[in-house]
Formats: sequence, structure tokens, C-alpha cells
Amino acid sequence: MVFPLSDHLREGTKEAHRQAERTPFIRQFFAGRLSLDVYSEFLVQLFHIYTALEEHQEHHRKHSVFGRIYYPSLYRRNALIQDLNYFYEGNHWEDILPHKATVNYVKRIASLSNEWVEGLIAHHYTRYLGDLSGGQVLRRIVKKTFNLSSNEGLAFYDFPQITDHSQFKDAYRAQLDSMPLDEITSQKIVDEANHAFALNRKVFDSMMTSTAED
Repeated sequence: MVFPLSDHLREGTKEAHRQAERTPFIRQFFAGRLSLDVYSEFLVQLFHIYTALEEHQEHHRKHSVFGRIYYPSLYRRNALIQDLNYFYEGNHWEDILPHKATVNYVKRIASLSNEWVEGLIAHHYTRYLGDLSGGQVLRRIVKKTFNLSSNEGLAFYDFPQITDHSQFKDAYRAQLDSMPLDEITSQKIVDEANHAFALNRKVFDSMMTSTAED
């Protein structure tokens, strides 16, 4: 029997999603209270996370299960480079070291790539579906918070190859549900998605530590 993974993921991560939204960093983000320095440093953390996720997806793009959600149109690495170059004005942002929480996140992605490729589905779902679902709201917040008069600095939130976000998300969920997974494996992926949210929360918390040090 094939279990609908999209339903498992949606229902099984609701509390983890709520916890992420309640973190002090995200509350400040939504309130428009982040400084430009902190926001830019956050983009550096995302750069490392998405670089890892996208490099490993490319490596496994023909995987019989994970390969079903091979969508380069979702990739964020190049968009983050655009935004980082804009905010840092070419000031060698590549030299900024990732936070320990970010390093641990990247290590988890690499570990799954080597030991359990299906586990990467959880991280793919958690990051990219979140970007598509909440990205436009965050885009407006970033544009207002930092008084951006053009689209520069907002590339992370734009998906030029995806014209209909709702339709795309439906197709994405259909691919999740087409995966030949038993109930045990499906639950393991949900567990990993909750772990992905926990890793994200630790990155958010590390940003607050960075803010305090400022």
C-alpha cells in the first residue's frame, strides 16, 4: 500500500512549524526589526544550507525516489549569491564563516546523502515548500524593512521559472505521493522533517546570539 507522504508531512510537522514561527528571530523578522547586518548574515547561513542541499540533489537527481522531486527551478543558491553581492557590495561575503548551527545542518544533509538518500526528501520539502508558501510575505517584509526601491536584494524570494506557485505545489505534492514508500519509511521521513525544523530553529537561535554580540 502506498501512503500519501504529503499528508503525513503536513500533519506530522504542524507543531514543529509553529515552534519555528515562534522563535525570537522569526518574530523579529516578521516585525521588521532585523538590522541589515543581521539579515545579510542570515543570507550567508542560507547560502551554505542551499548549496549543500542542491549539490546533493544534483548528485542524486536520478535516484528512483528522491529524483522524483528534482526541480532545478526551485534552486536558491544563485539567487542568494545575487542578494549577497548586493547587500555586501562585493565585500567578500564568501569569507564569512558559517555558524556552528549551520555547519551542523550541512553535515546532516551530507550524512543523509551518504547513508539514506530518501531522508533528503524531508529537507527538500521543509525548505522549498516553505519558500514557495511564505516567500511572498517575507519578500514584502524585507522590501519594507530595508527600504528597497527595486527588486535588487530580493532574488531569494523570486522563482522566475514557476509562474503559478499553487499549481506547482500541487504537482510537487503529487510527486511526493507517487513515491513507493511503506508506512515505516514514510514516518521516518516525517521524523526527519521534524529534525529539519529543529536544525532550522538552531540556525535562527544562532542569529539571535549574533544580534546580542552586536
